Amino acid sequence: MRYYVTGSNRDTGARMTLEFEAESKAAAERKAAGAGMSVHRVEDVTDGHVPHATDPRDGTVRRRRGGGGMGLLTKLLILVALVAATYYVIWPVARPIVYRFMRR
Repeated sequence: MRYYVTGSNRDTGARMTLEFEAESKAAAERKAAGAGMSVHRVEDVTDGHVPHATDPRDGTVRRRRGGGGMGLLTKLLILVALVAATYYVIWPVARPIVYRFMRR
């Protein structure tokens, strides 16, 4: 069977892809490790097609589930809250200084 192995070079960290003829996924992973690769993914390509997560399977669009992080609106609300809190903490201290310079 043929296996497509994706990983990174142990010495340089550069991305590597290798294709091996091996008896199993574990054997392909061992061959890649022997070639100086930190293995991230091993895929069976015996039929000549490399399966990917973006391949259309049933015509539907795949969406990320969970772990997507905070939305833009949430980040904006947090930023506004931080600016308002900073204003209410700093302005009472800075107001006398600003007014003193304005009177001169």
